[in-house]
Amino acid sequence: MTDSDSSYGVSDAFLDHLDQLARQNSGSWWRDVLKRDDVFLAVRRNSLNVYYRGGSIFRIDDRGDGTASPKTHVKYLVRQQQALAELVDGEFRPNGIGWTHYAGQETLRDMIRAASDLAGAEKSGLHPMIMGSPAVVDVEIALGRAQEREGNGSMADGAGSSANRSLDRLDVATLERQGTDIAVVFHEAKHFTNTALRARSGVPAVVGQLRRYRSTLSHHTPALIARYQAACRAILRLGAMRRHVRSDSGAGVPLPCDPMVQEVATGNAGLTIDPKPRLIIFGFDADQKKGQLQVILNALKTADPNVMVYAAGDPSSAGGAFRPPTKL
Repeated sequence: MTDSDSSYGVSDAFLDHLDQLARQNSGSWWRDVLKRDDVFLAVRRNSLNVYYRGGSIFRIDDRGDGTASPKTHVKYLVRQQQALAELVDGEFRPNGIGWTHYAGQETLRDMIRAASDLAGAEKSGLHPMIMGSPAVVDVEIALGRAQEREGNGSMADGAGSSANRSLDRLDVATLERQGTDIAVVFHEAKHFTNTALRARSGVPAVVGQLRRYRSTLSHHTPALIARYQAACRAILRLGAMRRHVRSDSGAGVPLPCDPMVQEVATGNAGLTIDPKPRLIIFGFDADQKKGQLQVILNALKTADPNVMVYAAGDPSSAGGAFRPPTKL
């Protein structure tokens, strides 16, 4: 990627620096991240996010000088082995409840456990589907709503305040062949218990949510094409780092990049944006599948025949979440 592309994705100098960290024999937090096969690396605007069950355990900023600045929220730094802290004269003792330095894989494991404890049912359920599909190229996508853009009308990128109602937040982006092109397809995931799937009267709230997403995606199409072309170029390099580290450490071969990623990265395929986000419903049992789920699907079909749905009772064994679905 050239410097002119840096508004989308990250710079070559930044990736070169991470590659050097990946090749250090020990003591590299980045090498420890790459050893894991259960975290997702999302390419942002001049940064990366390391996600576990929807929690960004690292945000790695591109400083602009070829170096990286990793950050994390303090909520992920709780020492899991510390069972109790006594309150004495208004002070919690011991006061070393959280990690104050990176001490190798033990620290990273505690960060992963903290993220797991904080994750809700939807993020936890979606995680194995994300990690099981090489076609996934992004998660936790924040975009400024078409009708509620801020002053310069630009896209939001990366983490932001959940209270900011001017943002639409889509769960997953994947690549999919559509004719002679490759399309970026967006997905919204809902646990079966989510009330947005149901309506006592009228249209379920999720239908309005998906309609709003269509407008947002259509508005941002040109910028999204540039964004994911740059992201795919970075994903190729990150995948190479991951393969080197896991092979070098005997951690096993990671899930390979989908061939579509390389086609987009090298410009060998046209890239388009599918403006119709899809719905994933998961977390129901066999009885619910025969009963309540059918009621939900019928209501969605009545409200909007164009809604595309994939239903998976057990997300840990769902293999088709990001394949082309059929209409209801």
